Amino acid sequence: MFAVQSSDAAERFGAEEMERSHVDYMISYDSYQEIKKQLEDIKSSGAVDRVERMFEKEGGYNNEIADVYGVSGNDLSEYADYNLGKKILDYFDSNPGDDCYFEAEI
Repeated sequence: MFAVQSSDAAERFGAEEMERSHVDYMISYDSYQEIKKQLEDIKSSGAVDRVERMFEKEGGYNNEIADVYGVSGNDLSEYADYNLGKKILDYFDSNPGDDCYFEAEI
């Protein structure tokens, strides 16, 4: 049966809705070429090189160090996205044809 019971039926019995702490993701293997393109776009922006140069010299960062190396908040975000994209691509390379499932904290 579909749509017979309301989604809040458990509240009738004392349940309380909990705030979500994560998001579930699925990336289709069909996205492989688009992932490669996104990684190339991020890499060609120079953000990855700037952040890696900073980390090679400093090992970490704060706002002052980032300024010295010309690293912006957007560069750091792009660097994090690049690393996520590489992990997804690595998964697909190791599991050809399989979709990628993971969860991320909110």
